[in-house]
Amino acid sequence: MTSNSIADRLRELAGSGSTNAFAKKCGLPATSIRQYLEGSIPGADKVAQIAERNGVSLLWLVTGQGPMRRLEGSEKPTEGFDDFRMVPRLNVAASAGQGAVVEREDEDGLIAFRADWLRRRGVSPAAARALTVRGDSMEPTIRSGDILLVDTSIRSIEDNGIYVVVSAGLVQVKRVHPRPGGVIVLISDNTVYPREEVALSEASDFSIAGRVMWFGRSI
Repeated sequence: MTSNSIADRLRELAGSGSTNAFAKKCGLPATSIRQYLEGSIPGADKVAQIAERNGVSLLWLVTGQGPMRRLEGSEKPTEGFDDFRMVPRLNVAASAGQGAVVEREDEDGLIAFRADWLRRRGVSPAAARALTVRGDSMEPTIRSGDILLVDTSIRSIEDNGIYVVVSAGLVQVKRVHPRPGGVIVLISDNTVYPREEVALSEASDFSIAGRVMWFGRSI
């Protein structure tokens, strides 16, 4: 049976033994291990350490893919790992449409990006988050089901880019164009959807949650 999350795979590694014993094997505080077992996402260095201490594949521990155990003579899981940043994937959809109410923003796994690739695109690795798109208002540019890489350190409008915006509890992905007088225009690439003007001085429940820096999709 395939484990669906890092917490599931950690529980599989811990087995029926005590949390303290598993923490000692991992070389980490028991309090940290308890948090990871309950669903908190460990940092990249901690994931690599757990994989190495337990003799399992880093790929398996992070994604659930491939064999669980490392093959004899294979590379250490930490080799080359510093070249990557593990970006949390949030359990919330950014709606390319009428918006979806945000109820939870739990982390739901990790996606690996090369650190130098993030830097070239001006993405703050610590503030990078991945979200899934739902809806068709940004088609043909962004399709429903695409994964967005969002820099959440960007909380103001820097240019006529694509942003994740929150208004009255609704999360949307839109092109945002600033206009004089503190007015912004939310634009959908799908011309079926009308443009929306927002006067920031009157919209206390409106905020920029981050700028979309990249998107990808499965084929």
